[in-house]
Amino acid sequence: MNLPELDPPELDPAELTLPERSGPPPLVSPDDPVEQVTQPAPRHLQEELLQVLETLPGVEIRPSLVCVPGTKAGHLTPTLAHGPVQAFLAGTEFAHLHPVYDGSLHLMLPPSAVDAVVTAGWGIPAGPTGSVLVYGPRDDAEAEVARHLLLAAYRYACAEPGGSRPS
Repeated sequence: MNLPELDPPELDPAELTLPERSGPPPLVSPDDPVEQVTQPAPRHLQEELLQVLETLPGVEIRPSLVCVPGTKAGHLTPTLAHGPVQAFLAGTEFAHLHPVYDGSLHLMLPPSAVDAVVTAGWGIPAGPTGSVLVYGPRDDAEAEVARHLLLAAYRYACAEPGGSRPS
């Protein structure tokens, strides 16, 4: 599956547009903690997404403040965490990758971006309000969509004018 460029660096995360996700959605647990039960992401794709998170300026990888053990979370340094309180799950945690048995991501995005993710079939709304469970990618093309969503969450947490990345 070839996907169009999803969100160039200057795009405001609130204006995110996505292609439709193919195939049926995975099963997701109805209770907290919300986890993807079927269609886990292959480990190498999970590792690639973790590498993206690890290389973002000002991001430290630590355990999640709000999820199950084994979850790896991106915590933004306070000097870059200029986003609204709604851009964070807890503290300065703006995204986390669920454990390897799952492979989904939990991201904080602007409401319009959450709507775009849900409408295109890439995930479901989750708690807290403004967060979305993004299904674990099944292949390289889906991993690219997940990467763009992760970058959108980062830009939202940094809250530079127009959604641009900090320099």
